Amino acid sequence: MNTTLKKIIICVTALLIAVALVIFIAQNPARIGSEPLFIRAALLSLAIMSALIAAYPFNPLFSGRPGIYGLTVCVPALVPVIAYYFILLPSQVGTGLTGEQISNELITDSSSNGIIEVGFSYPIYTPSLRVGNLELFTKQVNVFLRMTDGDGEVFLFRAVRSRIPGSSLSVESTVQGMLSESEGYEFIPLNIPPAGSITTRVAFILSNIESGSTFTDALDKAQQAQFELRDPVTGELLLDFPLTRI
Repeated sequence: MNTTLKKIIICVTALLIAVALVIFIAQNPARIGSEPLFIRAALLSLAIMSALIAAYPFNPLFSGRPGIYGLTVCVPALVPVIAYYFILLPSQVGTGLTGEQISNELITDSSSNGIIEVGFSYPIYTPSLRVGNLELFTKQVNVFLRMTDGDGEVFLFRAVRSRIPGSSLSVESTVQGMLSESEGYEFIPLNIPPAGSITTRVAFILSNIESGSTFTDALDKAQQAQFELRDPVTGELLLDFPLTRI
């Protein structure tokens, strides 16, 4: 194999690695955010190094001097990565979560538009929520809807889960299967990337409310209606924020 062909193979390989890593990091912020800081820094550093290696043959200033190129270009390029992950990012993050309701949407037999097939005797409530994570690592949360009526009776609804125990077909698994074919829905637990947020729709099966109109009536009569973010393992309440009629 001649030298020119070897250089081309190295450059193309390095470029492919850089592109693949950048795409992986951009598309998986929650997964990356669950890793230790040195792993996150190593992945981004590898992407930068691969891109610089791919660009080396096009830099005439360092032709035939790969060692000098590495010391004067590649190594200094890693300093901002290290500074960001180990100095800047830890100093900017806080603690806890943020949450807000963006929109309301109710799916009933008469308004299903083919998303939920006719036959359910209760509505599917699909609000759009924005949940933020102020911490340094990815946070998993379950979402609940709690309503308290004038008599003090509490109605607690859990959002549809991503993994449903058991193999038998249930209402929850049916709704999950139908909504998973539409964009914009996520199922609990939600994965919130560090120092970031997600905006998504979650689905509540209102199994003890007979129709969309009675659900609206229930909201009007409720003394309190709120969303709750809870730890998927311990059930600890992490944050609650009000349901609003948008």
